[in-house]
Amino acid sequence: MHVVESNAQQVDTPSRRRQRQLRWSIVFAVASVYVLIAIGASLSAFHLGVKPAADTMARHQARHVAEITFESVYSLMLAGAGRDRLQQAALRLEHTGSGLSINFVRGRHLVEQFGDLRDSWALKQSDATVRRAFDSGVPQIETLDSSLRVAYPALFREQCLACHTKGVVGEVAGVVAMTYPTQSFEDPQRRAIVPLLVFFAAGFPVVMLATYLSTSGAR
Repeated sequence: MHVVESNAQQVDTPSRRRQRQLRWSIVFAVASVYVLIAIGASLSAFHLGVKPAADTMARHQARHVAEITFESVYSLMLAGAGRDRLQQAALRLEHTGSGLSINFVRGRHLVEQFGDLRDSWALKQSDATVRRAFDSGVPQIETLDSSLRVAYPALFREQCLACHTKGVVGEVAGVVAMTYPTQSFEDPQRRAIVPLLVFFAAGFPVVMLATYLSTSGAR
């Protein structure tokens, strides 16, 4: 009887209470460090790997669409399409339901010879990306919240001068101004991080159990 009481008294000694407190403190510290590492690794993988790759792909795709759009319009011009037909082609592209917004902005030489297109003058005044494309003669891409703003300059070619008599080879004839939605690229970005999160979530209970057992044995 006295032996049982003596053993029971040993259970709640201050030393054992300190050991329990220390053990749970270690478990809590390991859990906190693990969570911080998981968050840091996930964010680093997203911002340093997944997001830049997806952004590069979106920019490449947006520029490619702008180039194809110009070549389509150029084919119409070679076929003798006038201002109304070109405007109708632009409107069809704007209403495809894909979220694309495309405008054709005519340069000074084209305006002097053929007049301007709808919204063309306003874009030249208000859109800095379009103005930079006119000034530099190279494609401009600006990242917005959920889209890319692309301004693709079309340069006068030798065969253009047969109709555009005021043009100069190499100068900017006009700009394809396009707003390209990036939603289709953002969803894969988010999904790409899921396997890493699953890995950390699956490893969490294993690490906690190993920590608890190791501290329980160190008495």
